[in-house]
Amino acid sequence: MTGLRIAGAAMLCLFSFVSGATERLTGLPLPRYAAVRATEANLRVGPSTNYPVLWRYEERGLPVRIIKEHFDWRKIEDPGGDTGWMSAHLLADWPRAIVTGAARILRRAPDAGARGVAVLEPRVVVSVLERRDGWCKISAQGHKGWLKTDEVWGACEGP
Repeated sequence: MTGLRIAGAAMLCLFSFVSGATERLTGLPLPRYAAVRATEANLRVGPSTNYPVLWRYEERGLPVRIIKEHFDWRKIEDPGGDTGWMSAHLLADWPRAIVTGAARILRRAPDAGARGVAVLEPRVVVSVLERRDGWCKISAQGHKGWLKTDEVWGACEGP
C-alpha cells in the first residue's frame, strides 16, 4: 500500500510539472513588453471569453507589459497599472512606449544638453528604435530622437 501511495504522489508531481510547463507556451521571459495589435481589444477578468470584460482598448499600438501566460491568453498590465487577461492574438511584439508625466523634450542625441527636436505631450505613444545607457531612441509624430528611459513607460525598460 505504501508503494502505491508513493507512486500516486510521484504521478501527481509529474502531472503538476507537465501541466505547468504546457501552460506557458512561448518560453519568452516574463515580464516583457508588447503592444495592442487590434483597434478594439478587450481586457478580461480571466483567461477566457467566458470572463467579464474589464476594459475595452481602442488604441492600436498601446504598450502593455505581459506578466503571465496561460495557453493563448496573456495577463497584462497597462500604463495606468490596470491588469487583466487579453487574447494573445490581440497583441504584437512591437516595441512601443508611452510618454509619462509632463511634456518631454525629444533630443537630437542621448545627452541632457543636446538640442531639442520636438516636444512630446503626455500619453503620446512612441515606437522604440534603440536603447542606450538610460536613453531610448524613439520615433513619434514624424520625429526621431532621444528620451530618458524614465520619461516613458514601456519597451524602453530592460536590457
